[in-house]
Amino acid sequence: MNTADVFAWSWILGWTLLVLPLSCALVRGRAPAWARRRATPRMLRARGIGGLVLWGSAVTSSAFQLAGVFADDWFVLRILAGPVAVLAAILFVVVTDVSERRRRRVPFATSQ
Repeated sequence: MNTADVFAWSWILGWTLLVLPLSCALVRGRAPAWARRRATPRMLRARGIGGLVLWGSAVTSSAFQLAGVFADDWFVLRILAGPVAVLAAILFVVVTDVSERRRRRVPFATSQ
């Protein structure tokens, strides 16, 4: 076992211990108080799904490294599981947050 393998195992373990429980709690609606303060249940659920996608992309890239998948045949899957999944998760959370904030906004009274 070399240094890269130790880093990959610690990367997987760290993401699993830190991100996975919080993401699962957000998806189920059992979020800590600091996450529930200014968020609707829909926003919390979207953040949980985004966290699960981030966890999956982080673990997948390290698992590919541990399995020795560096061939060109798997390049497309590595790209989809890496940066594309991270961007998709961030975009999903941002779009949900913006739409929820717009939906909660109280319209101004109009004079007619």
